[in-house]
Amino acid sequence: MAVDREKLKALLKWYRQEIEEDLVAAIIVNREGLIMDAVSGTTGKSVEEDVVGGLSSLVEPVLNRITKEFSSGSFGTGTFDTDEYRLIFCEAGEHAVFVTVLDALAMIDPVFPVAYLTAEKIARIFDGRPVSPVIPKIITSRESGEIEKSVDKLRKIKAKADEYAFKLILGGDGGVGKTSMVHRFVENSFQQDYKATIGTSIMKKECNFEGLESSVRFVIWDLAGQTQFRRIRKSYLANAEAGILVFDVTRHKTYENIQNWYEEIKEVTPKISLLLVGNKIDLEDQREVNREEGEALAEEIEVSYVETSAKTGENIDDAFRMLALEMIKRFFTAEEV
Repeated sequence: MAVDREKLKALLKWYRQEIEEDLVAAIIVNREGLIMDAVSGTTGKSVEEDVVGGLSSLVEPVLNRITKEFSSGSFGTGTFDTDEYRLIFCEAGEHAVFVTVLDALAMIDPVFPVAYLTAEKIARIFDGRPVSPVIPKIITSRESGEIEKSVDKLRKIKAKADEYAFKLILGGDGGVGKTSMVHRFVENSFQQDYKATIGTSIMKKECNFEGLESSVRFVIWDLAGQTQFRRIRKSYLANAEAGILVFDVTRHKTYENIQNWYEEIKEVTPKISLLLVGNKIDLEDQREVNREEGEALAEEIEVSYVETSAKTGENIDDAFRMLALEMIKRFFTAEEV
């Protein structure tokens, strides 16, 4: 099985950067517990000698228990705590398991959405499918109850319900690519000449999370970005539970206007979960907004950030799935098996 090792290493480095100080190691293993690739945390220790070498003896027996105790050898996602570490196990396709080893005092909830998305990317790399190694900047809310530590207990992470449905709105100036993003996500299609949205456009799409045995259905409201529609937008914003704020990385003014969109949306739906997207990254030579600026704005308004291209499809699915995970994270439970 030919695997793009360079892309795999790049993905693990992005993951380490996102988790930062809580990460002890991130390990990709096969079903028997043999290490396929790994990266240590920010301790500066050698991956091969000091960190992963010592942890492999712990990972293998836990994997054996998971394969035995979770049905059909397909366990989805789970946790295991020791006195020294907290471990998250995520299936990464048919052949691999992605193991995140955290410090004993780390919180599981903020890390889990990042680990799950990374495991999905690992699966695509092993299958030879197109995938970006970039891990989006995820800022998770801490409203949900923390999955408390339980030493030597193997637990399966699940959502409380099989299906969830949320109204999702897209906001941003005209021409930033909101409609193109929705069509890429829903239909996997792209057209150069979409007409400007008048009022709003509504579409539906379901995100399936097999490891969690759950799905999220979005009813997507694509709001007109032109100022003349501002008066009627408030009625469309009512009862929205999720939202994506979009700017065009090639037009700095659309980035500057995100604060206005944020305030307009929050005024109507103060408890909405939002995601910030910088679109049109395929036009790299025309960039006016760099990644650092996007991440800085996301941190300022306390939302996650991802860069996308509706034209190529890069990170479009990641953006919607990331938001879906953030929505249902509050309903996660860890059940002992």
